[in-house]
Amino acid sequence: MTTADQDSASVIKIDSSELDQLRSDVLKAQISTYRYLARNLPVSDSLLNSCSYKFQLAKLIQNHLPQEQSNPTGIVVTHSSTLNDLNTPLTFSTATDMYRSLAGSNEKKHENIPNHRIEKHPINLNPLYTQQERDKRVLNRMSIRVQELEYMPANMNAELRTRSLIELKSLKLLQLQKQLRGEVLNTIKKDTYIQTALNPRAYKRPKRHQLREARATEYNERRRKLEIKQQQQAKHQEFLNAILTHSRDFHEYHRRYSTATVRMSKSVQAYFANNERELIKRKKGEDKRRLLTLMKDDEEAYRKLVDEKKDARLALLLSQTDAYIDTLKQLVRQHQQVNRSLAKSDKTIDYKAKESVQTFVNHSSATTSTNDQTSTEKKPNSTTTTEDDEYDAKESYYSIAHRIREPITEQSKMLVGGQLKQYQLQGLEWLVSLHNNNLNGILADEMGLGKTIQTIALIVHLIDSKNNPGPSLIIVPLSTLSNWAAEFLRWAPDVVVIQYKGLPNVRKTLGQTIRTNRFNVLLTTYEYIMRDRSILSKVPWKYLIVDEGHRMKNHHCKLTQILNTYYANAPHRLLLTGTPLQNNLPELWALLNFILPTIFKSSTTFTDWFNAPFATLPSEKVELN
Repeated sequence: MTTADQDSASVIKIDSSELDQLRSDVLKAQISTYRYLARNLPVSDSLLNSCSYKFQLAKLIQNHLPQEQSNPTGIVVTHSSTLNDLNTPLTFSTATDMYRSLAGSNEKKHENIPNHRIEKHPINLNPLYTQQERDKRVLNRMSIRVQELEYMPANMNAELRTRSLIELKSLKLLQLQKQLRGEVLNTIKKDTYIQTALNPRAYKRPKRHQLREARATEYNERRRKLEIKQQQQAKHQEFLNAILTHSRDFHEYHRRYSTATVRMSKSVQAYFANNERELIKRKKGEDKRRLLTLMKDDEEAYRKLVDEKKDARLALLLSQTDAYIDTLKQLVRQHQQVNRSLAKSDKTIDYKAKESVQTFVNHSSATTSTNDQTSTEKKPNSTTTTEDDEYDAKESYYSIAHRIREPITEQSKMLVGGQLKQYQLQGLEWLVSLHNNNLNGILADEMGLGKTIQTIALIVHLIDSKNNPGPSLIIVPLSTLSNWAAEFLRWAPDVVVIQYKGLPNVRKTLGQTIRTNRFNVLLTTYEYIMRDRSILSKVPWKYLIVDEGHRMKNHHCKLTQILNTYYANAPHRLLLTGTPLQNNLPELWALLNFILPTIFKSSTTFTDWFNAPFATLPSEKVELN
């Protein structure tokens, strides 16, 4: 491996002392790495490179190379007394050859050493010297560890950093611990030995008791008992004084409180007595003013005074009315939604049957057929719909009940008996609004103002504008049956009307005609509606109209029960009455329950609502039947 003929510029020379220093540095780096790994600390890349002997040897060779050369042609190791005994320089071609040669020389050197020299142990060791050396090593390790902890890396996690800080502070307490232990040892008695330390009382000299000490002990005991007794007596006396003081304060407090209560009671009595006198005086003045207004024939002023007197009752009644109207709004909405869904399902009727009924209705007049065609063309735009799925919370009850509005400005062309008056057109518009909003109602008007004409106009409007030929069932008293038939013949001659009355064989013949469903209106009486319910209840009625509707005021009467049981399939109901309602809540509820059974369900709730506002008034006792 020697190369003597090579150029001196490509050969590098390395001293053996540099190799020894390199081995020492690598060993120290390996020891430091082991310490980091033993404490689970991170090891840097530079420290790992320092542990590699090959890496450090290559780095040493690179340091000896000139800057313009990358690879040496030879390596010369000089003054290597540890590698050969002749002190001759060694020359290598590559760094790998030098590394192998150095490793082999170390192995040969250890092989030449006799075994008895390697395994020979030192004799006559000094324990004190060994202890001192051990203490020095411990101190050195502690100082090195303190330096490592003081310069710990910043990228440590929180838990490991906390443990390192605790270890650092505990190592810095070494001098304090030495000082504390020294002070503790100095306080121990000089004559303390192992035997005395185990049982200090074993070598104690017993003390001889004297009479003087016994007398002193007895005197101290008597004095102590006397002091305890005096303290108890003083404490008891203090407790008695506190009880007496509290008793005096208690009596004085309640005396003052009783005086103040009596004074307050007298003031309250005087206040209410004055208010009562003022109220009586004010009532007398109001009575005098009402009498004066009556004497002067001033009716407006008298009514104003009466309204002022009932202001409290009216305010309470109005507040309760608002709450009840809110409940009615919710019930009306639910009723409209249910009827709207039922109306959608009813649209699946056979259209051929409708056309045959419509042809039969208009068989007697060519003009009427033309009107039917015109009304059918105008049907999609005949109703002004203002319905919205979202309800406004501030809307009134009327606006909710009549959301779908259809203005009626002129009567139908099928109504030929005369011209309706303005208030009759308004009544017709209200009836049409009830039909459009899936509601039922009571047409209550004075006698002779045209309830019959308005009802006929409603049926004609449904046939003409709504393409709803019926059939409709009108229940009237026997005395007015002929009048109804005459009015239909006069005002709407094109409407097919059947008068269901007469002997059983006549009614049987009419029943066969009814089964064909070729009519628009059926006029009958209360008796026949109950007697022939097996025939009449099978007809799919579109409208149920009851004249003299005040006869339905008894909820348990036979007529009401039969109509609710056998004729409940009619989606629309209308009551006609010209008789004023009596001041009777059950009768009013019976009428409302008949026309809107889903809204006015419970008679008890209805009665309680009307009686509740007056039950809370202390001044008056008002009770409705």
